Amino acid sequence: MASIPAQFADPSLQQQLQSARALKTRLQQQSQVLHSGIAALDECFAQVGPGDLVEWGIPPGKNGRLIPLQLLKNQIPLSLWIYHHHGLGVFASSWISHGVDLQRLFFISAQDPVRELRPIFLEDTFKRIIIDAPARFSAADMAFVSQQARKQGQIVFVIRHYFLSGKRGNPHASLRLNTWQSGKSSFSLQVIKGARQGRITLPYPAVAEDHASYN
Repeated sequence: MASIPAQFADPSLQQQLQSARALKTRLQQQSQVLHSGIAALDECFAQVGPGDLVEWGIPPGKNGRLIPLQLLKNQIPLSLWIYHHHGLGVFASSWISHGVDLQRLFFISAQDPVRELRPIFLEDTFKRIIIDAPARFSAADMAFVSQQARKQGQIVFVIRHYFLSGKRGNPHASLRLNTWQSGKSSFSLQVIKGARQGRITLPYPAVAEDHASYN
């Protein structure tokens, strides 16, 4: 059975940062290139690199988070998943079963991430930051996070709890897309803004081994 790192359940921002800084000095530097091993998905993210912000539409109940999870499996740099799900916690064994290395991925809960976790965005400890459905995240917050991503050489994902629309733009995002599970045979990506726009289909076995629910 895989062990659970102490930092996985640590709610303290300062303790999270101290653990991550110490771990950073022991880990070999890893590439910032986003890589999943799924050709169509990697092609979609080929132009995304350090300093970029990705806005992602993933309504709950559609298993869409299995797609960004594919980009967190292959020798990732230290990364942070900031979540807010109506008081729900994180089920560690589920992440492990999907192949995520919990020695490299930290978790912390925040309703208002920029206000509550500002020190995280002011340093480059975490090279990938996933801001998952924040309760409060203003246009000014988006501008600040985007500016810091460029300054610190980070890749930031902002996940929304609804499908994004092409009618409303986001000048700070280099890539905007929606993802969801299509029946029991495939997953769909709809790219609204990016080098390659339109719908992309991924076969289910390329993403997950079974049909377990994962929001």
